[in-house]
Amino acid sequence: MTPSHRPTAPAAGLRRLARASAHARLARPLVHARPRGYARPRAWIAAGIVAAGILATAFAQDATVPTPTADPAGLDDLLATVDGRVGVVTAELDLAEAERALVRTEADPLALRLDLTRARQAVALAEAEARAARLDALAEVAGAWARVRETELQVELATAARDLSDRAVDIARLRAERGSATRLDVEEAVTSLEDAEKNLAAARDGLALARADLAGLTGHQGPVALQPLARERLERPLPEDAAFEAALEGLPTLLQITHGVELARIGVDLLDPSFASRAQIEQAETQLAQAEAGAAEARRGLALRTRALLNAVVTARETDRIARDALTQALEREAIEVRRFEAGLIAEIALEQARLTTRQAELQAVQAEHGLMLALLDLQAGTLVPLEGWDGR
Repeated sequence: MTPSHRPTAPAAGLRRLARASAHARLARPLVHARPRGYARPRAWIAAGIVAAGILATAFAQDATVPTPTADPAGLDDLLATVDGRVGVVTAELDLAEAERALVRTEADPLALRLDLTRARQAVALAEAEARAARLDALAEVAGAWARVRETELQVELATAARDLSDRAVDIARLRAERGSATRLDVEEAVTSLEDAEKNLAAARDGLALARADLAGLTGHQGPVALQPLARERLERPLPEDAAFEAALEGLPTLLQITHGVELARIGVDLLDPSFASRAQIEQAETQLAQAEAGAAEARRGLALRTRALLNAVVTARETDRIARDALTQALEREAIEVRRFEAGLIAEIALEQARLTTRQAELQAVQAEHGLMLALLDLQAGTLVPLEGWDGR
C-alpha cells in the first residue's frame, strides 16, 4: 500500500488490525476420512495367535506388534510397521490355515469335488483378504502420519496468529491512550486475542491426539520426522485402466460372489436325471442363474467404485496444483511486503500479517498434498492394484 492510499483515520487503521487478528480463527485439525468400499479381512482369531505371542489386549485396540522406540521415524519407517498390525497378522494366519486345509483336502482320497473346490476357494479368498488388510493398513498409517504433520503446522500457525493478536492488543491500547482509538476498538482486539488463544489450545490438543493415534497404529512412541513428500512420488503415472478392470475379479467382495457362482455351477453339473428329479435340477439351474446375475451386478458396482477412486485421484491432483500455485503467489506477495517494509512504506505488523498469510497457504498446500497421497492409497487399497512407491515393498 503506497502512502497516498493509507487510511487517514486512526480508527480505520485499528479496525484493519482487528481484521488481521482474525487470522487467529483457525479451522480445527482435519481428520481424513476414507471410503471403506472393499471387504475387510474376516475377524477369525486363530489359535496360533496366542502361540505367536500376541496379547489379547492388542486385538482389542488394533495395536501393533513392534516394540515402541524413541528413534525418529519418517513416513516410510512407519509404513514398514504395517506387517505387525493385528489385522495384517490375522489375515496372514487365516491364509496359512487355508493353505494347510487345502493340502489336507488334496491328500484325502475320499475328498469330493465340492470339497476340493471349497478348499481352493478358501485359499484364493484368504490371499485377497491378506492383500486388502495390508494395503488398508498402509492407508491408515499414512493418514495418521499426515494428521501429525498437519497438526504440527496448525500449532505453528496458531502460535503466530496468537502472537499477532497480542501485538494488535498492545497497539490498540497504545492508540487508545493517545486518543486515536476507542474503548470498543480495544475490546475487539482483546476478543480476537482470546479467540486466538482458544484456537492455539485446540490445535495443541489436536496434535496430542494425532500423536497418540499414530503411536497406537504403529507402536512408535518417539519423535516423528515430518519431511515433505517427494513430488516425484506423488506425480507418478497410474497403471492403465485395463489393470484396474482386471483386478476387479480379485477383490474379496467379488471373489465371494464368483465362488458362489462356481459352486452353483458344480451343483448343476453334479445332478443327472437318472438320480435327480426334474424339480431338483430346475432349482439348481435357477440358483445358478441368480448367482450369475448377482455377480454381474457386483461387477458393475465395483467398476463404478473403481472409477470413482480414479476420479478422486484426478481431483486431488488438481487441488494439489491449485494449492501449490496459491503458495507460490503468497510467497511472492510476502517478498513484496518485505521490500516495502525495508523501504519504510509499511509497519512491521503489516509484514507479520503477510507472513501469517503465507503460513496459512503453506498449511493448505500440505493438506492438499496429503489429500493426494491418501487418494492414491485409497485407490490402491480399494482396487488391490499396487501403485509404485506406495505399496510398501
